[in-house]
Amino acid sequence: MGEGSVMQRDGYNLEVIVTGDEVLFGRIQDTNSNWLARRAVELGAHLKRVTVIGDEVDEIGGVLRDALTRGDDMIVFTGGLGPSEDDLTVDAIARVVGRDVVHDQGAIERIRVSYEARGIEYSARGERMARIVEGARAIPNPVGLAAGMMLQEGGTLIVTFPGIPVEMEAMFDGFVAPIIEEGAPTKFVARTLTARVKFLEFFPIYRQMHVDYPDVYIKNAATPPESREGRESVREIKVDIVAEGGSRELSEGRLEEVVSDFRGRIEAKGGVLLEDSP
Repeated sequence: MGEGSVMQRDGYNLEVIVTGDEVLFGRIQDTNSNWLARRAVELGAHLKRVTVIGDEVDEIGGVLRDALTRGDDMIVFTGGLGPSEDDLTVDAIARVVGRDVVHDQGAIERIRVSYEARGIEYSARGERMARIVEGARAIPNPVGLAAGMMLQEGGTLIVTFPGIPVEMEAMFDGFVAPIIEEGAPTKFVARTLTARVKFLEFFPIYRQMHVDYPDVYIKNAATPPESREGRESVREIKVDIVAEGGSRELSEGRLEEVVSDFRGRIEAKGGVLLEDSP
């Protein structure tokens, strides 16, 4: 990125790029981005964008170039780190940043030991899971075999994880979550509630909460009833509330303030506000 391209940032921002033809073909469901979105909020970060792309070097590289121009703090890749010839995430990143693909010796040794323990004949194909971009830091995989990596490119940290959720989650929490938590200037806390109240009483309260708390994310999941009788009947309406503060204590205090006020308004109309299980 050249001079004059520095962006104003609102907090710690990241993007997620999901690779895999199997996702685009609908053969598997992408649960990684949903999990990452929840963890990002817990750590105080904003997930700004999720992109799903197939196993093509040019396509992956194009998405990465676009993401780098937005100047986010972190770009997270999931998928494309396996031993197959169509696992091309590392190749695409290397091409974009103009560096070579190398092998991490620690990852090679872990793969070799794992193969021997399982009675699998070691081959160069397995070494594909130890590939990283020159100058990157390898991320050990405590659950599987494919190594991840962290690569600083300008002001953006590029991170790669395997697409297998249990592997991605362990590597993220072990090596990347502390980086985000340290760099995020604010913390988020979230709660899901259920308002049990007459439908026609709910929305005046809901709209006023938006007016009174413009700094808090409040979102309902109601489906409007078609009949007047339905609008006058008691319904259960899911509501998500997310509060942000300079510390976890401040954000939790703000969330409790909003929830308490919301509960009072619902109860004043004869309803109840229930806490959903985490």
